[in-house]
Amino acid sequence: MQDMMEGVPKENRSEFEWAYFWVVWGFIIIALPAMYVSFKSTREKKEIIKNQTYETATIINIEKVHKSRASILFIRFHYQYSYQGQLFRDYRDYKYGRYFVHFTEDKWRFVEGRAFPVILSAEDPSKNSILMFWSDFSQYSLPFPDSLKWSESVFYNQ
Repeated sequence: MQDMMEGVPKENRSEFEWAYFWVVWGFIIIALPAMYVSFKSTREKKEIIKNQTYETATIINIEKVHKSRASILFIRFHYQYSYQGQLFRDYRDYKYGRYFVHFTEDKWRFVEGRAFPVILSAEDPSKNSILMFWSDFSQYSLPFPDSLKWSESVFYNQ
C-alpha cells in the first residue's frame, strides 16, 4: 500500500485510501456471489452426470423475464416432469438475444405442451436440466436427437 501512496499528496491520502478500500470491497462483494453461483452450478452438474437418468419434461408455460439492473431480457421455460411417481416443476432461463432472435411470442404456442428430455440425478431428482438446444445437449456430451429437429424451425427459423 505504501508504494501506491507514492506521489499522492498528503492531504489526498485519506481520500485515496477510502477509494481504494471501496474498490477492493466492491469487487469482493460482486465476485463472491458470482463465484458461489458458479461453484454450486458446477457441483450440481457433476452430481447429475454421476447419477444420471432421463425423463420427459413438458413445457407448461413460457414468459419473458427481465433480470438485473440492466434489464436483460430472458425467456423462461416452465416445465414439469415425473420421476418415480413424484411430480417436479422447474424452469430454465435463456438469454433472449443469444438464442431467440426469431422466437417471438406468436411462436410460443408451438412449444407449450411439447415434450423435451430432462437429465436429472437419480439420487436427488430435483437437480435437473431440461435439454432443448444443441448447447444443452453438448454440456452433457450428448447428441442432439432427430426427434427435436422440429424445434430448429421454431426457435431459429431454419
